[in-house]
Amino acid sequence: MNKYQDIQINEAATWLIEDPAKRKEKAQREMIRYPLLLKQMGLNHLDTSDMTVWDIGAGPLQGVSQLLNCKVRLPIDPLKQEYAKYFQVDNYLGVKAEELESKLSEPDLIIVTNALDHFESPGKFILDLARYTKPSCYISMFHAIDNAYSHPHDAHQWNINWEFVWSFLKNDFEVVWYMDYKNDGLTYGWLKQPAFSFLIRRTTGYAE
Repeated sequence: MNKYQDIQINEAATWLIEDPAKRKEKAQREMIRYPLLLKQMGLNHLDTSDMTVWDIGAGPLQGVSQLLNCKVRLPIDPLKQEYAKYFQVDNYLGVKAEELESKLSEPDLIIVTNALDHFESPGKFILDLARYTKPSCYISMFHAIDNAYSHPHDAHQWNINWEFVWSFLKNDFEVVWYMDYKNDGLTYGWLKQPAFSFLIRRTTGYAE
């Protein structure tokens, strides 16, 4: 096991609480945010009823995508086996986001919620989105700004911000929805960390 895997296993351990009551309380604390997150990510404006939706870095609770009416919904998290000790994750794909490139033409919508800073290589994943997603694919993200700085933690390995993400995607996507801390007072979690969120759509790759 390498250092990255060790860090992720330690992150999963924060959810693997033996006491059922405390585990339930932690889960409820997280899930109560989902309806607001859905709106802050612009997803309440999108008809997903005929979409294949991927929720990448879904964590143990199925992710915000569980609130959507989808044709197909796939939570994805490399810690599936760890979470399975206490959570229902049978429907998950248990792989790293960076290993999805050959499958990225499948989803109509990709959701990533405060997970990019946990990736081994967030730049590779975002570049893969620009290379392999299909025309009109939507991507929605919500992320604390520069989380490795504002909330130091072993699993927070990268500082993520809008400028970093958009630098990879600006040539192939249009912005449909955007919020951030500076303009909208957007924050994440109980620490109220400055955050940004967006919904973008791929505009390139159509046949002539």
